Amino acid sequence: MFNLFKKTKPAGETATLKLSGLHCSSCSINIDGELEETTGVLSSHTSYAKQESVVNYDPAKISLSEIYKTIEKLGYKIVS
Repeated sequence: MFNLFKKTKPAGETATLKLSGLHCSSCSINIDGELEETTGVLSSHTSYAKQESVVNYDPAKISLSEIYKTIEKLGYKIVS
């Protein structure tokens, strides 16, 4: 039987990052666009309303600290 609603687990690792400095939905688009063009990042979903980004990445190609640096160079902060 074919299940159209079956969710598959994404490949790689997933990190949920709390952010600050997002002022509008364009900020979310900027972060996602930059991350998704970065080698090793499989997907990025940033929510302006939640002030967080969920990043799926391949740890063999990029480290979490490199993802932090990519976000910070855009002018946003990672909140611990």
